Amino acid sequence: MQSVHPLLLEQLGPAYTANADGKLTWINEAFRHFAQRVFSVAADADGILATPAPLAEIFETLHATGQFEPQHIEVTIGGVYRHYLGRHFISETGGVVNFVGHFEDITRRKMVERQLAKTGEKLNDIIRSTSDWVWETDTGLRLTEVSARIAAITGTPPDTLLGKPLLTLGHLPDAAHGMASIDDLMKARRAFRNRLFLMFDETSQERRIHLSGAPFFDEESGDFLGYRGTGTDITRALEAERQAVTAQQQLQDTLDALETRNHQLRDTLSKAQAASEAKSDFLALTSHELRTPLNAIIGFAELCRRQIGGPISDRTRGYVENIISAADHLVQIIDNLLDTVRIENETADLDLQQLDVAELIADCTRLVENRARDRDIVLVTPPPNRDYAVIGDRTAARQILINLLTNAIKFTPEGGTVGVEVASDAEDRLDITIWDTGIGIPKEQQALVFDRFHRVRSNAFTTNTEGVGIGLHVARSLAHLMGGDIGLESEPERGSRFTLSMRLWDQAKVAKIRALAAKIGKTETPDAE
Repeated sequence: MQSVHPLLLEQLGPAYTANADGKLTWINEAFRHFAQRVFSVAADADGILATPAPLAEIFETLHATGQFEPQHIEVTIGGVYRHYLGRHFISETGGVVNFVGHFEDITRRKMVERQLAKTGEKLNDIIRSTSDWVWETDTGLRLTEVSARIAAITGTPPDTLLGKPLLTLGHLPDAAHGMASIDDLMKARRAFRNRLFLMFDETSQERRIHLSGAPFFDEESGDFLGYRGTGTDITRALEAERQAVTAQQQLQDTLDALETRNHQLRDTLSKAQAASEAKSDFLALTSHELRTPLNAIIGFAELCRRQIGGPISDRTRGYVENIISAADHLVQIIDNLLDTVRIENETADLDLQQLDVAELIADCTRLVENRARDRDIVLVTPPPNRDYAVIGDRTAARQILINLLTNAIKFTPEGGTVGVEVASDAEDRLDITIWDTGIGIPKEQQALVFDRFHRVRSNAFTTNTEGVGIGLHVARSLAHLMGGDIGLESEPERGSRFTLSMRLWDQAKVAKIRALAAKIGKTETPDAE
């Protein structure tokens, strides 16, 4: 290499010249600072800078081989990370050998290269993470680049596709009416987007591809260089869309069927409500109509029993007693039917007030004493206790207890026992239990005895059942209206225990009970004393 003028070296950044012995013969100011910071070399008292050891090794290599590859140096100067590229040569002038070199600051170039590398890596990541494959062709529309994503369709490495015409990877369906084909667009050097391109995968299954491309040209000459574009596999998307349309149609059919069913159910409900209202009206009307002839029967029978029209024989008296007993039973059935209608129609009128429990029990047991005596049944009642008072309607409470006592006597064999117990629990409630030593109720029937029109079906009951099976239903419904309930414990052949639970009288709780009763049925509750 010929000699290099120092003025030229001055323009190249940190520069130097050295003789064949490796001693520096010339340096610029930039090299002085560079050597001090990078090689940690300081000038002596005369201002002469010693040759840095790394530079001496470079001189040895140049002397031995005649050349030295550019050297990349990374250093931190003033807290800033910088990159330098060192170039070193042999200079010969008049047979004298010298070493010449300079260090080029390539920090900005390195930053640009790194940024480009990051951008390229980011683009590659984006391409890998999408279903698109990227392609590029030459002027003959032969593939010059194709991304690895295409291997998911073809099952072959992308390199094996290079040099092949793009459109030979599949086939183009006929273009829609009025649309130019991809062939025509490419010949005209025009861009195209999302044109359907059919390809076959490695299993010979047809894949539907959206092909998009745009021509690119030389920036200086404007010459056409080829096409660049993407391919998007839409096979699964189209299948999912088809399934979604099918599912939507099935859902709509189901909704239509449900709407039809709901319409039918509304019609059925309307008819059921109309039938229920008609039944209630029929029961109410029939019950009222039956009362008139029953009152006449009871009235004339009572006149006969009192012998108002003259003396009657003992046999006739027995017949009259049977007539009155049967008529009373019919009245009870009619009253239960009317109560059922009133409860269902929410027209039951209750007068919630303070009831004396001892007085209530005495009234009810007095009304059933004769019946118990006729069946030779012992009636056990609790001693009078004036400390207990409950919240309730007097008529409803008497009706419930009389119903429970009558049933107990009815289903207890002659010589048995029927009793009444009173107890107060820890929840401010009072329990009035009617128990008997009768035939009991089978376990499977116990959950049904309070249902309307239910009658226990058992051989033990077939010879001694009266009524239509609504007495207990009415009793529990009335108990609910008063904020109470009726419970049952029974064992076949050992008797039953029906417990009427009522709220103990407490002025602070009366308002709550009235509100509860008002939700269940119409009530009239004057203020308590």
